[in-house]
Amino acid sequence: MNIRTIAVFLALALTPCATLQAATPAPTPAPPAAKGAESPATAAPAPATPPAKEALPEVPAPTYPSAVASLNGWKQTLDSVEWLLQLGITDEARLTQIRDQITEAQKGARDLIASMTQGLNEATERAAGLAPAEKDTTPQSDEVKLERAKLLAEIAARQSIVQQANLINVRAQQSLDLISERRRARFTDTVFKRSPSLINPSFWVRVAEEIPPATTRLIELASRWIGVLTEQPLRAASGFAIAVVVLLGFFLSPWRRWQARWTTRDAVITEPSALRKTSSAAVIVLANTLIPGTCLLVLYQSLIALGVLPDEVSAIARPLFGVVTFAFFFYSLATATLAPDRPAWRLIDLDDEIAGKLVSVAALLGIAACFGVLLQGLNRAIGAPAELSAASEGVVALTKAFLFMAALRIAAHTGNEDDKEEEFVAKAAKRSAWHLLIPLGWLLAATAVLGPLAGFVSFGGFVAGELTLVVVVLMAAVLLSRFADALIAATFSYYGTVGRFLRQTAGLSSPAVRQIAALLNGFNQLALIAFAVFMVLATWGINFDDVFGSLSSAFFGFSIGKFTISPSAILGAILVLIIGVAATRAIQSWLESRFLPETNLDFGVRSSIRTGVGYIGIILAVIIALSYVGLNLQNIAIVAGALSVGIGFGLQSIINNFVSGLILLVERPIKVGDRIEVGARMGVVKRINVRATEIATYDNVSVIVPNADLISGQVVNWMHGSYMARLSVKVGTSYNADPDHVIAVLLDIASSHPRTLKSPAPFANLGNFGADALEFAVFFHVANIGADGGVADEIRLEILRRFRKEGIEMPLAQRDLHLRDLDRIEALVRTVGRGNRSGSRRERNEDADFDRAGTDNGKTDRARSDRDKSDRAKADSVKTDGTRTAKESWQ
Repeated sequence: MNIRTIAVFLALALTPCATLQAATPAPTPAPPAAKGAESPATAAPAPATPPAKEALPEVPAPTYPSAVASLNGWKQTLDSVEWLLQLGITDEARLTQIRDQITEAQKGARDLIASMTQGLNEATERAAGLAPAEKDTTPQSDEVKLERAKLLAEIAARQSIVQQANLINVRAQQSLDLISERRRARFTDTVFKRSPSLINPSFWVRVAEEIPPATTRLIELASRWIGVLTEQPLRAASGFAIAVVVLLGFFLSPWRRWQARWTTRDAVITEPSALRKTSSAAVIVLANTLIPGTCLLVLYQSLIALGVLPDEVSAIARPLFGVVTFAFFFYSLATATLAPDRPAWRLIDLDDEIAGKLVSVAALLGIAACFGVLLQGLNRAIGAPAELSAASEGVVALTKAFLFMAALRIAAHTGNEDDKEEEFVAKAAKRSAWHLLIPLGWLLAATAVLGPLAGFVSFGGFVAGELTLVVVVLMAAVLLSRFADALIAATFSYYGTVGRFLRQTAGLSSPAVRQIAALLNGFNQLALIAFAVFMVLATWGINFDDVFGSLSSAFFGFSIGKFTISPSAILGAILVLIIGVAATRAIQSWLESRFLPETNLDFGVRSSIRTGVGYIGIILAVIIALSYVGLNLQNIAIVAGALSVGIGFGLQSIINNFVSGLILLVERPIKVGDRIEVGARMGVVKRINVRATEIATYDNVSVIVPNADLISGQVVNWMHGSYMARLSVKVGTSYNADPDHVIAVLLDIASSHPRTLKSPAPFANLGNFGADALEFAVFFHVANIGADGGVADEIRLEILRRFRKEGIEMPLAQRDLHLRDLDRIEALVRTVGRGNRSGSRRERNEDADFDRAGTDNGKTDRARSDRDKSDRAKADSVKTDGTRTAKESWQ
């Protein structure tokens, strides 16, 4: 071996494997040799290096041009949106437009993430299947390497797109949060904006100074509009004519008759149905709001289309028409729910006088709201100064607040001033739950009054408007809730349309239909509550899109620490579980009614098969549901193993009964239909459940026995292995009866019964010489103890008839009673009887003497007291020495 060869071997031994293949990671270098090792021959042998990973061919990565184009477009949209938000835009219309663009980009990014993630997971699973094992040194084929390279390239490309889409999603969410923050800040600044106090005299001086120029500008505005109308009179008349035609169409159409029929609440009807009452109220609100609202909308659109409504007038007319429609809605809602002079049709429990006054206050509130919107529109159209706008807004807020105070005072009125305290308490006890809101209403109304007086006119107007809105929402919620409740109850009733359809078509029972109606009613109530809360909070700067977006994001998954909870996945798992349980029940029903009856298996085996199929189906359904949620069954097994000790101690009895139930189903020492004895009770096994077994006794009483007691305790099963059983009847005869004749009669009775077996043949014997009778017993067999258990009773009745016919006596138990010293006892009884007769005669004589000397009450009382003492002394002497007293009495 030359020097060159030795050098090559040394280089191979000392060079890391990474120099051979740059694509594979370098292995851990060998530890340095000892100091004394100066040559490779004396050094310790290096450990064997693992085989190098094989290099994969280079393949082009997928491009996904459509996804890349979408990402670029969304990036540009977000760049422009972020630039606009940095400029400090606070206009509501512009913010809404920007938010729509952001929402569209975010939704597209999330959809792209979902589509790419599915393909990414599939590619990852295929690549993991093609990856070589850690200890496998067999080289892979070129086809496998090429496929792995393609999959890894696809994974890298998809991961890049998913990461970019996640970045867009995060940027969009940050922009949406910024818009929501801007809206809340603008709402706070608007509501709590500082203004002059209404009790400041100088403020009203400035307002008086601004009224003349404002009036001049208003007259100029009206003159310009009148000029437009006079220039085009035909167009103006056409707009109003169209609105009048629409109004006449409502009153002349057939719909008017239908409206009159449903809106007429007859005072003669004292107990209208719930559906009739609530539907009438709903039609009243709908008709009284729809007719004026439609007419005003047609008028507004007609004037706009005909060109006779200038922009500055349109800015006044548009909110004015809207608030007039709201006023009609408010008044009709109050009329429908409070029903003045119609207590039977009233939805809220109030007195007639209170209801009528509250409806009047509602009308005034509607007028005040219309007046406030009109003033606000006029101030905006004529460019009124801040003092005039604050004054008009403050006056309207105070008017609403005082009207609410009047309404609260009317609602809180319970009785007359002349009522006594008891009558006042009785009336107060009958008040509805609405009275609980009266203190809160007073507090808010006082706040609406104090706000403008303290210099917060916008805050006072906001509180007054919120009071109106809350009242409207509450009354509308009550109306809709009761109407929906009555409608569901009527349609899901036994004779209702939906109830009859579900029973006759779907095959549901009446309780199941009622349960569906209850669930539907519950969902409806929750939806109404959510809608009412949102309507109230909508004026607080909370946008519906923000709330819906947050709820939708939370529905599809939200994180708590390192855990991600997805309500949608949980609901899907629950649905999968319900489908699995329903499929299991269907299979059990098919086995029980169609398949198992065609087999030769007995009833107990069929019941065990049905129960076992139910257990297996439910376990599979639970496993599939957990897999749908995404839970790792291996982790669940680890947690279950960790908790097994605690479960073993805490649920030992339940686990014991469950395992015992499985043993009963598999080993089948008892089965459904068996006649068993457990302790002092006998009955038939009706059902073997997970924890306990149900036994029906012959007293029609269900006995629930834990399964562990049936396994570990002593149980008598009359039908285990074979249904045939031996029964016996015992009977006693007098000692004068012929034993052979009695046995012959018993055998004849047992043999002649149609349900006793001939083989083994019946037999009888003389069992014992009893104290009162000869004790005989007859034994016989029956084929089925479950069906023929009453044969013994029939044989007893036949024995009684035959014994009477044959003259065989069945004696009763007899006992001889011997009495000693009978003569002495008889003499003692006779003596006591004589003494009682003489004592009663003496008492009657003494009572007569005492009555004749009735004037001396003290002497009479002493005589009676002495007589009582002597009687007690005689009785004591008889008790202490009965023999001596008897002897003295005899003498």
